[in-house]
Amino acid sequence: MRLVVITLGALCLAFFAASSCAIDHRSGEFECATQADCTGGRTCVDGYCVVPGGVIDAPPVDGPRQPVDMRLEPDAPMPQCPPQCTSCQAESHTCKIDCAQTNCANTTLVCPTGWNCDISCSTNNSCRNGINCANAESCKITCSGQGSCRQVVSGDGPLEVACTGQGSCRGINCDASCACDVTCNDAADCSLLTCSSPVCGVLGGGCTSDRTSCESCP
Repeated sequence: MRLVVITLGALCLAFFAASSCAIDHRSGEFECATQADCTGGRTCVDGYCVVPGGVIDAPPVDGPRQPVDMRLEPDAPMPQCPPQCTSCQAESHTCKIDCAQTNCANTTLVCPTGWNCDISCSTNNSCRNGINCANAESCKITCSGQGSCRQVVSGDGPLEVACTGQGSCRGINCDASCACDVTCNDAADCSLLTCSSPVCGVLGGGCTSDRTSCESCP
């Protein structure tokens, strides 16, 4: 019995050895020394016939590749409107104060320093506690509300005031302005008005910058 087992073991080893030797290592078919050794449209590259367009891994010529930082730069903070503005355009430094959207009756309106203000005093008795444009780049004010606009003070920039509301515009001082234009209709008050120069006053009320020496803006 032992002899039979040994004999069977020897036969198995011989079978596996024969099978291993019979494996067809076909990689030898693709070895080449010249292009003439390659067929089927292959190209001789580094001693092997390869299909054109095949990818051959190779280390980078100039050393290892550096990792690419794909992180996005954080967004720049959005510009904020000054608190007294109901809306603004940061690019042009334009501040809109709309009294139909905010309470303008019990506070002095101050145009932010260096900004161009567009102020709408459209509700009754709005802007009665003063409008301060002393540090503004410019101010444009519409006084269409009844009894609107009291104690308006300009800076050295342009000031434009349209007085259309009943009893509007009392106490406008634009003697520091480089160009002061105040228009008053028949319903407006337009009392206690000081233009940039006496020669810039308008008969019946108002100021103009259209006359010689009434406009000196840079």
